[in-house]
Amino acid sequence: MKTAQMLLASLVDTHRFRPLSQHHCYRKFLELLPPRFQEAIAFVTVKNRQLMVALSHPGYKMELNYNQDLLKSLLSSLIAQSPECAFMAADRIVIFASKYHPMPNEDSTDETVPRYAEAAVGEFRLPDADPRLRESFQKIRQLIRRHREEHE
Repeated sequence: MKTAQMLLASLVDTHRFRPLSQHHCYRKFLELLPPRFQEAIAFVTVKNRQLMVALSHPGYKMELNYNQDLLKSLLSSLIAQSPECAFMAADRIVIFASKYHPMPNEDSTDETVPRYAEAAVGEFRLPDADPRLRESFQKIRQLIRRHREEHE
């Protein structure tokens, strides 16, 4: 009788689910990187023996270009430790800024628009000269007071 682990291993080896095992190797590679580089990289893929490193922001490009030797050494150590990641063997490392960014966490409750309490109290002198002007000022006073009551 086959165990669940044997079934999953046989599924991962099929052509249809091969990207899952590749994704696992990409995750391993990213976990080997220092935290500041993990934050900088949006995703990694291998194409035509080139390791394609997509950045989440163009400002990281120069820093990663200077640290390509680190990336190459981590890649070679990953391939040596995990033979299933041998497909990641690359002759070149291509670093580029990506327009595709990782999705933000859904549990983040921070609002992007700050909410401020009403600073005005609606105390000002109403003009006596023009009745239309006086009525407009009266409406403004009522709006200020209503807004102030809503946020207290």
